[in-house]
Amino acid sequence: MAGTHLTITVDDAQARARLARLAELGMASLMPRLGEYLTESAQRRFTTQTAPDGAPWAPLQARYARRKKYNQDKILTLRGYLRSQIHYQVTDARTVEVGSNQEYAAIHQLGGTIEQHAQSRKTRYRSVAGRVLFAKKSHTRGVTERWVTRGAYQVKIPARPFLGISAEDERKIRDILAHWLDGADG
Repeated sequence: MAGTHLTITVDDAQARARLARLAELGMASLMPRLGEYLTESAQRRFTTQTAPDGAPWAPLQARYARRKKYNQDKILTLRGYLRSQIHYQVTDARTVEVGSNQEYAAIHQLGGTIEQHAQSRKTRYRSVAGRVLFAKKSHTRGVTERWVTRGAYQVKIPARPFLGISAEDERKIRDILAHWLDGADG
């Protein structure tokens, strides 16, 4: 037979041994590493004020920004509860979930509209040095009571995603996975 040919013989014993070792270990030791990293990454977004895709978060409404008492220059941070309540949970040997159990986390992540119903209530006022202040039940002198009614309204919250995987996260996850694989062959 004229021509040429090439014969390749693969010795896959080493690869098979490594795969067998990985099967023994399972991914249980990998999931907490990924969970820790993704939790830290989500918490860093509160400093950079950006979504996982790099887009800046929508600015605060001017009205809210004027009356915000703490961390006035930070979006999604009044006292830091949302950021501090981002955690991970390993749900099985191949899955890790990162998120927050704060009830308002979803509206900030996804955005949406909050319906406020009409309300009517009695309010108590008192005058102190020419200023009108709210009065407690214990205040008895110079107190004025009146019914205050406000109509129904809507609050629109823009999406400010803090959970997700960025391009940098993908690279870091690959690094964590490579490091884990290197350590798996012991």
